[in-house]
Amino acid sequence: MRLPFELLSEQDYPAQIERVQGELAKVKTTGTFARNLGETIYYELYEQAGAKGWVAISHGFEEATVKYAEVIWYFLQAGYSVAICDHRGHGNSFRQVPELWLTHVDKFTDYCEDYRYFLQEVVLPQTADLPCYLLGHSMGGAIAALTLELFPELPVEKLVLSSHMIAPKTQGVPFGVALFLARFFIAIGKGKNCLFNQRVFTGEEDFDGDWACATSYARYCWYLQVQREHEQYQNNAATYCWLRESLLVTKKLMQPERCANLRLPVLLLQAGQDTMVKNEAQDKFLAQLPDGRKVAFPTARHEIFRSEDATVGRFMEEILNFLEN
Repeated sequence: MRLPFELLSEQDYPAQIERVQGELAKVKTTGTFARNLGETIYYELYEQAGAKGWVAISHGFEEATVKYAEVIWYFLQAGYSVAICDHRGHGNSFRQVPELWLTHVDKFTDYCEDYRYFLQEVVLPQTADLPCYLLGHSMGGAIAALTLELFPELPVEKLVLSSHMIAPKTQGVPFGVALFLARFFIAIGKGKNCLFNQRVFTGEEDFDGDWACATSYARYCWYLQVQREHEQYQNNAATYCWLRESLLVTKKLMQPERCANLRLPVLLLQAGQDTMVKNEAQDKFLAQLPDGRKVAFPTARHEIFRSEDATVGRFMEEILNFLEN
């Protein structure tokens, strides 16, 4: 389909995204909810009159709502209202460790319980008779998919998974060794400690490094500058508890009876140059679903939505075509 809006260009991107953020601020409402006492989750709603439906976004590991400004803008231009929250341990939501650069979760299902509450208590009351769709990227895809597997009664009509974290890559460390190390450090009381091979945020990142996720230097530099200026967006490392939970989520997601719960149409957007998650695991997951389809982006890295202009355009085209057909 032809996009019903003009894409932001990598040329003069900082000025364009600043303009977009100004326009988003005019329609944005913010709030918080707490499923449990003290566990305050921050969210943003972008509602517009005459919307076709609502898109709820589930962001990835070490991300936050602000990173999705461009994507949110496109959905609004395409006629959708948008809802997004900062997952626990990210952005403006509560933390279980004192270091803002460190990402921790006790159990992966805590993310899912939070997200179920967000959908049920915040998003769905806004939708009225409009359809609700989910877009989950990476860890956020695992959260979205597992939430719908665990709570299939949620009235979500379609699910889009971008670089879905079915199984994270462990950067050369065998799966069994990584899981053993995670469990060992948790057993000796260091579950909330930083992984030995990760570090505090310094503001100096490597666009071409082994963990590189974007192919658009302009989009990459913009968000890096946001992180440099705002401490709450500087997530840069994981705890041993987070590692254990990310490794074990594969088994949770792949259980046949849970996959059967995902009866809604599912679109997987797969990055051909992904260094963060295993594409073969995505394929195995998709093969178990009643209604799953895949679109490949051979030259894209993990964050397809932070690719060069043409790929970002195709990313949005595929999503909108899926939602509307």
